[in-house]
Amino acid sequence: MKIKFNQYAPPALLGIAVLLSSCGTSGDLKTAQARYREGNIGAAEGAINSLARKQKIGDKDSEIVYLEQGNILATAGKSADAKAAYVNADRSISANDEKAKIRLAAEGAAAVNNLNSLPYRASPSERLMSASYLAAAFLVNSEKEPALSAVKLTKNRQTQIFSEFEKEIDKDKAALQKSQQENNVQFKDEILNSKQNELLVSVSKYEGYKNFSVPYADALAGAILDVAKSSDTDSARARESFRSALACYPSSTQLSRSASSSQSNMTHIFIEDGVAPMLGEAKLSIPIMYKGSFTTLAVATPTFLPQPLQGPLFQVSAGGTSCNADLICDFDRLAGAEYKRKLPGTIARTTASAIVKAVGGIAAQEVAKQRSSDAQLLVGLASVVYNEVSARADERIWATLPKQVRYACVPTPSNGQITIGSQKVDVQAGKGNVVIARVTNGIVFARTSKL
Repeated sequence: MKIKFNQYAPPALLGIAVLLSSCGTSGDLKTAQARYREGNIGAAEGAINSLARKQKIGDKDSEIVYLEQGNILATAGKSADAKAAYVNADRSISANDEKAKIRLAAEGAAAVNNLNSLPYRASPSERLMSASYLAAAFLVNSEKEPALSAVKLTKNRQTQIFSEFEKEIDKDKAALQKSQQENNVQFKDEILNSKQNELLVSVSKYEGYKNFSVPYADALAGAILDVAKSSDTDSARARESFRSALACYPSSTQLSRSASSSQSNMTHIFIEDGVAPMLGEAKLSIPIMYKGSFTTLAVATPTFLPQPLQGPLFQVSAGGTSCNADLICDFDRLAGAEYKRKLPGTIARTTASAIVKAVGGIAAQEVAKQRSSDAQLLVGLASVVYNEVSARADERIWATLPKQVRYACVPTPSNGQITIGSQKVDVQAGKGNVVIARVTNGIVFARTSKL
């Protein structure tokens, strides 16, 4: 390894205040997510509302906080508040899109800290689901035209976000090369490559859908267009959306029926089972010696943690007839595919950050050595401790998304009631309906359209 000290190499100890300032949101967010996974919706609601009150549109964590708040409040039956949260999430996504992808101030903080200090950027599938849930929230709150407009937003996002996602990954990779050049650091990267391959093998079974589709977003758009349709054009767009979802699950008889023809007074039922994957952390430390000074190159990367599916898969009953809902979307596949695509860039960026901190630690030791060897030793130990403590993987992810989604479409019963498992759900008799039933730990939380 060769190291060139430049005037921007920060002493490691000066970053501790930055490190401490970045921990609060992550901890509070994990608390809300954990309570939701446990089925304690009331506690999850209290935790996420407390956190959301501290956020402003475009803040560092505003996207993920408002997305989680929307889902938690929707599950809790707070439809108006959930809609407001989804609106805030969408505004935060738009606000961050208008800003530079990597801001200098945020980049500087990440250089001496970790990627948690950078703004959270919703993944492609998260962005599509954000727009989809926004459309559903408008529908639940009896706002027909805004619901149709939000459906259009999902289609627009489908075409633009994946190229932007790839550009961010390329920028992450470029950050490592830039850091190596500026600090003149060269090291054997076999250890990093081995860790990357190990993490990639762990998610090798998760393959994304064709053309990066999110079939739940497509099917939900079809259902909303069918129920809120204002013209034959909306009906045609509904069938087109169902066909997009059907392309991912061609064996689904439920999707095939909805994609083939437009029928009146149908109730579209989406059952969201389980919870989406979480992210954990894996650490890697490489010792560095340079002219008697020592430190570590500490790299922390996220690990992919799918959550087990708990509880039975409930049947749907309507008008005295029972049917099985078809699987139409697997969020483990979506999140796993995005994790695989993003991991090389994430490792590159975290390594670039580790290089800056390692160089700063050695630079500080060179200064301390002029005073005494004891001072050099103390600064060296502080550098190692700081590098290890500050190396934290970015574990932020939209964790209240479901693990999987099942779909059924039935004629709206004349008594205005369907049953999911043992839970009775009221719908509008004589009309088309959309029902989104969230199943958490065997408990059904349902919300329905009101037009």
